[in-house]
Amino acid sequence: MMRILMRSVGVLPAVTSAAQAATRGKAIYTANCAGCHAPTGAGMVGPNLKEAAGWSYVLFKRAMLQGKDDKGVVFKAPMPVWGKVGFAGDHGKAPTAAELKALQAYLNTLKFK
Repeated sequence: MMRILMRSVGVLPAVTSAAQAATRGKAIYTANCAGCHAPTGAGMVGPNLKEAAGWSYVLFKRAMLQGKDDKGVVFKAPMPVWGKVGFAGDHGKAPTAAELKALQAYLNTLKFK
């Protein structure tokens, strides 16, 4: 019984960390992405993000920093290349790994149709 309890307690920090990342990701998404991809990620000017939410971190990072999709095709304007302009409030600095992971964590919480 004690062993089961100890394992359960060990999982709590990971769950809390994931929830915190998604909360941070929501703020990044709202400030930088929702205007084109809609608050729900369903797409408006920019496409639906359902597929992008499922990309590996490596592909997601490339998309955000280099402006290329999962097949290596350059995104069309007006999609920013975040590696050049940075997220809102970052003063032109490329997004950090923590920011990108938080954004992807948030995308994975969205309920796509």
